[in-house]
Amino acid sequence: MNVVEQNVAVAMAMAAFAGISWYIGAEITVSLFLLFRHRRGLYFWSCALGIWGVILQTLFIILADFGVWTDLKASITMIYLSWAIMVVPQSWVLYSRLHLITPQRAILNWVRAALIFNSVVFGITTIPLGVLTQTVKPSLFPVNNVWDRLQTIVFFLQETTLSVLYIWQTRVYLRDLAPLFLDPHPSAKIKKQKTMLHHLIYINILIICLDITLLGIQNANLFYLQGAFKPAVYGVKLKLEFVILNRLIKSLQRPDSTFNSHDGLIIESTNTGLNSGGGHITQAWEMNK
Repeated sequence: MNVVEQNVAVAMAMAAFAGISWYIGAEITVSLFLLFRHRRGLYFWSCALGIWGVILQTLFIILADFGVWTDLKASITMIYLSWAIMVVPQSWVLYSRLHLITPQRAILNWVRAALIFNSVVFGITTIPLGVLTQTVKPSLFPVNNVWDRLQTIVFFLQETTLSVLYIWQTRVYLRDLAPLFLDPHPSAKIKKQKTMLHHLIYINILIICLDITLLGIQNANLFYLQGAFKPAVYGVKLKLEFVILNRLIKSLQRPDSTFNSHDGLIIESTNTGLNSGGGHITQAWEMNK
């Protein structure tokens, strides 16, 4: 029995969330290929994989839950693979632009190490365990149930911590720029920068609220609904991050420099050209020196 036969209202809600996910997915995909002349780097590929994961996760869940795709092994395998493609890159999107407002190299190194560990241990391991449990060895269900709740909490804490870090570092950055904001006649660039930094804080607060809502839905035993709701939430979060992080780059760049995206970092190049391997990372705290 599929979800339509069990509960028409839930099926309609799932269809609505699917529409949201696919619309945002199509919009961000088009924007990525229009805005990025060089399609490379951590930021570009994290955004691309994350949004393609949203599109595919929604597609596979709708096909399976609506009784269109009846091959259990194939559908479960693709659902778990698309889950990993959707969830794991989300945090890497935030990390790839964290250096713009965080001058402390130690913080960036610790965050990168944590993301690598969680991506491997809780991202990759979840796939074979989930597929085996639901297709070959149902006896593993108690283990998989505990692991599923554990990885959900880990990724929730990881993404929330990154958002809190953005909020904290943005507040520090605003405090350091306070003398410029006290100018009775600040420049248009300073006004725009202050507004953008406040928007960065508000958006990360909204992202935390979305994560809390998603965690509640996932632990409320709403199996069918959370399957379609989760990709929609990840799509909305990625859309918010995509917009504000692109604005962050434009706001913090120097007017006398050319910036290029390379491996997810903003590398400064001068008139002599980009120093391959020798370019330095332009930190946000250097922008107003």
